[in-house]
Amino acid sequence: MVPRYFFHFSDGKRRFSDTRGLELSGMAAARAHALRQVRDLKAAMCDPGIQDLSAWSMTVVNDDDTVVFETGFDLKVQSARG
Repeated sequence: MVPRYFFHFSDGKRRFSDTRGLELSGMAAARAHALRQVRDLKAAMCDPGIQDLSAWSMTVVNDDDTVVFETGFDLKVQSARG
């Protein structure tokens, strides 16, 4: 069984939910995908009106809605396991 991960992001006030998720081979693939997503979002938000991205983050959860890790838009990954 291939695990499914969901990639939610937040601006510190609102949460933007990934309702489809993505089947990936495991945690390493999920981290790599999350980091690519954050880089893509940062590039798309290079608008002068959105310069402070310090409150933005991505939370990755599994099929059970358990947080497996989080990363800020500074791309420092924080494990949910401590």
